[in-house]
Amino acid sequence: MQLAHSDKPSLRRQEAIDRRRHRRVPWVVRVRGLNGEGEEFECTTVDVAAGGLRINLARPMEKGENVILYIDDIGRVEGVVARVLNEIGYAIEFRVPQRKREKIADQLTWLLNKDRLGLEEERIAERRPSTGQVIAIYNGVSIACAVCDVSLFGVALKTAGPRPMIGDRVRIGERAGTCIRYIEGGFAVDFRTMDGTDI
Repeated sequence: MQLAHSDKPSLRRQEAIDRRRHRRVPWVVRVRGLNGEGEEFECTTVDVAAGGLRINLARPMEKGENVILYIDDIGRVEGVVARVLNEIGYAIEFRVPQRKREKIADQLTWLLNKDRLGLEEERIAERRPSTGQVIAIYNGVSIACAVCDVSLFGVALKTAGPRPMIGDRVRIGERAGTCIRYIEGGFAVDFRTMDGTDI
């Protein structure tokens, strides 16, 4: 007799992977939208990830309801109500092709990081490489760095100065993170370890 086995552990692992892949960060902007009936509404975002966002909306919506959102600096995005969180809170899952999802993630990366890192606007390449200069501070040491590129949760820097040790806390502008690896002539900082953005 063969015993049936549960796949719950594997499901939990997949859910954990999904949470890491779509880690959310606080982001508050006004959004215009249309519900499934074509009625207009305005709402405020709470946080955002590459796969969707959370909104506060003072009107009822149902799980599975289709929406169209017009987000400043992002544009028109189709989605569906994935979860009803409370009386005014909703989790919206983007329903867009993978290419569009990557573009949204890229735009969010730039919007969330450029002001905090003091970078100049550059729209040449999707990975948002930058020639911007920043000051990285760790263990009381300040070093001038050139930004190679930024991601939603980190930044790669090049420097002629001394590099922090792996695991050191590093502050760059308003953001703080951890030195997680070395790159040629520089190092990479992960902000997730310090910013408390894992919801």
